[in-house]
Amino acid sequence: MLRTRETKLEIVKKHLEDGITLKELSDEYGMHTSDIKYYIALYRKHGERVFTNEGIKTYSREEKLKAVKRYINGNESLRKISVDLGHTDPGVLRDWVRKYRAGGEEALQDSTSRRNYLLHEERQDKIASDELKERIKYLEAENEYLKKSYSLILERNRQSKKK
Repeated sequence: MLRTRETKLEIVKKHLEDGITLKELSDEYGMHTSDIKYYIALYRKHGERVFTNEGIKTYSREEKLKAVKRYINGNESLRKISVDLGHTDPGVLRDWVRKYRAGGEEALQDSTSRRNYLLHEERQDKIASDELKERIKYLEAENEYLKKSYSLILERNRQSKKK
């Protein structure tokens, strides 16, 4: 399950400030303790800003290549490199590695970090909203067609009455 940056920060603070154990947090949020440890390491290295929108940055192609090569050399774990880079999701680096292996250095381009993911409910609302917009567009077009057809029928009836 995807979690917002705010939720990740909340989890870290509950552990560090309120003393709630990793096990209790794991049960409460339905996540593995290693993920919680990852968020704590991020917080300790980068502070609160890594979990806010201020932490969003642009990654140059060179930065990506450097990170991918650190991982491929085998001296550091994916999570350690991700913490160093300030990624709230180690999957970002995993994606870079996959792209690199599939397409070489050319596959990695400059990009902005991932924005907060839409939660499942928000995704469903967006899908429903898009479907409704399409339906409204279709019905409006159908309405216009019927209005024109009706006016043509009225026009024809007037012409036939004049004769």
